[in-house]
Amino acid sequence: MKTQIQFKKTDGSEGVALIDGPVSSVLQAKRELAAKLDLPPVDAADGEHEDVDAQLFRGDIEPDSIIFDQLGE
Repeated sequence: MKTQIQFKKTDGSEGVALIDGPVSSVLQAKRELAAKLDLPPVDAADGEHEDVDAQLFRGDIEPDSIIFDQLGE
């Protein structure tokens, strides 16, 4: 199975990424996209979890625009 992740960039353009394996939540889709694009991690203010939204935003991706679809092989 593969997952297609669609997103909007901060300049208004759109992008698509294809990753291996299933995705079950938007948070997981954000993490998978950040990893696929090799974006550097950003520590959250509480120091306990990474701030994946800030990571995506620094990569010029609108975090709230993430949509994912499961694709069969």
